[in-house]
Amino acid sequence: MAYPRNDQVQYAIVDYLKNGTACSTVRDQLSDTDEIREDQWQGTAFSYPAIRVRMIWNKPRVPQDSNCSQANIRLSIEAYSEQDSSQQADRISGIIHSVLHARQFANQSVNLMLRTINLVPARRLEENVWKAECMMEGTASG
Repeated sequence: MAYPRNDQVQYAIVDYLKNGTACSTVRDQLSDTDEIREDQWQGTAFSYPAIRVRMIWNKPRVPQDSNCSQANIRLSIEAYSEQDSSQQADRISGIIHSVLHARQFANQSVNLMLRTINLVPARRLEENVWKAECMMEGTASG
């Protein structure tokens, strides 16, 4: 089996957030689930609140006791908000942590195990635009 590529891992997580039963509380925070996308999306429409999945690294490895190919991954799931305060962005980031931390799931032919390593408090990007992050590590296999 081949190691999962960055685009495959990212798509599996985006799709899971959009469609996974366990993620309904995340979707409840958004007015449009189309605003769950990969970080590099460059469309012309952007509405808040929004979630972006950003790959940080993908380090392939082969476990000694198995024939399957795995990778150690690190990613950030970013929550954007356009409010007077950072509260909404921090709340969404916390909910993402609650539904994905220590969760193992398979989606789009990628098996994932994720754990939260840091909840980065919201910071102001511009007037009334906030970004909070749920940073995660885990393994991915194809």
